[in-house]
Amino acid sequence: MRKFGRLGEKKSRIFEIDKLFETSREIWDDSQKAIELNKEKALLQKKLEDIEQLNSLVADMQAAHDLEDWEDLDEVDAKAHVLYEKLEDSTLMNGRFDNHSALVSIHAGAGGVDAQDFAAMLMSMYQAFCKNYDFDFKLLHISSGEEAGLKSASFEISGENAYGHLKEEAGVHRLIRLSPFNNSNTRETSFALVEVLPTNLHSSFDFEDIKEDDLKWDFFMSSGKGGQSVNTTYSAVRVTHIPTGISVSCQNERNQLQNKQQALKYLHDKLAALELKKQKDMETELKGVHQSIEWGSQIRSYTLHPYKLVKDHRSGWESSEPMRVLENGDILPIMWSLKRIKK
Repeated sequence: MRKFGRLGEKKSRIFEIDKLFETSREIWDDSQKAIELNKEKALLQKKLEDIEQLNSLVADMQAAHDLEDWEDLDEVDAKAHVLYEKLEDSTLMNGRFDNHSALVSIHAGAGGVDAQDFAAMLMSMYQAFCKNYDFDFKLLHISSGEEAGLKSASFEISGENAYGHLKEEAGVHRLIRLSPFNNSNTRETSFALVEVLPTNLHSSFDFEDIKEDDLKWDFFMSSGKGGQSVNTTYSAVRVTHIPTGISVSCQNERNQLQNKQQALKYLHDKLAALELKKQKDMETELKGVHQSIEWGSQIRSYTLHPYKLVKDHRSGWESSEPMRVLENGDILPIMWSLKRIKK
């Protein structure tokens, strides 16, 4: 099982983490660092358990073979195959930030109300993906379209290797369908941009604190579907980093102070990502987010008319069931197709 990493190295790292909690006061003063270390330890322990379980299944297979118990052999072989594939897939999650949560933003592009509706379809797709694969979905901000859909939305997806999974979604997505928003029911092409960043990025390296004078704060009422206000206080916030023009909005928390804290946290992550993108050795770790949301730049197309097809233009993966992807969130096969060609 060497391809899944040496057991001794994993056990040593768990021992190191335990030692840090026992001896380092700095860890207890840095709650985010403590969370990240606990998360790393939990992932290592889970992988150790899976490897040990696979070793046990292999031994059971050998025993069943020796006893010529073919029915039991088939049953154990099936279990071992599933676990082996899970471990093999986990070896593809070896990026520097793969075990972080993912900060996902969706922006409607060219295509008017159809594009805004498409942006909403993509957010629903990621919500379904989270439900199917035990990831947590937390909406941070939504700017609804006047007629339908959404202009933009931001949300956090957390769970085992959340960023490692979702980073492949970054880029321009294209939808081709008969428009439900015009009387002629003509075929329309719509675009939406998906941005994906690892959260808590600023805790991974030394990052200068943001100066208060460099921040511009805006406060507004939280909005729901259709743009209607969902509360009567100005609890939603938008913070803009004046030197870079980067802004973050947050409206999911109950009061303005909590939304300010959340917005500032994600602003740190975006600024950290910008800094890391300047480093050449990080260019393959963080996906480009400054892309033109238009024809010719798409990473994936969802065609609903005149035929049905979803195709990822990077890996060549395709399926004749685009609604299974859009409605059921069945995007894991696409993610793995990309990771395997990059391995």
